[in-house]
Amino acid sequence: MAPWRASVLLAFAVGSGTALALAAPDARKQTLTILDALTKRPEARRIASDSLQKSRDALRRAEQMRASGDHKHGAMLEQTALEWATAAELLDRTARSEKELFQLQSKTTELETKVFRAQALVEQTVARRARAEEAVRKLDEKGAKP
Repeated sequence: MAPWRASVLLAFAVGSGTALALAAPDARKQTLTILDALTKRPEARRIASDSLQKSRDALRRAEQMRASGDHKHGAMLEQTALEWATAAELLDRTARSEKELFQLQSKTTELETKVFRAQALVEQTVARRARAEEAVRKLDEKGAKP
């Protein structure tokens, strides 16, 4: 193997490890941001409690791994924690969307009921008008005969 190839491979390996180590604090920071945001909302805590707990557990284990010197697995666990936090965030967002959908469906049903009633009133009014016109026509015919 050419000496320059060995240098490139070594630089790549060191760079990859550095990139993983640099990405880990970012994953940790993102996870903590998501967890803080979700923890402030009681409904989110209730809906995504399992995912939130698994994310916290993964962060705790990542700290232990990093403390023991295993930065690679610590970074992997921080990424896992981020995945669980993201899952919790998606669960919360889905629950809020479902709630909004339910409210929209209720409003839609209410509006459909109002439209149906309005159509019935219009039909009744048209029928009354037709009867009134018929009565006027009959009166006009009676009035014209004498």
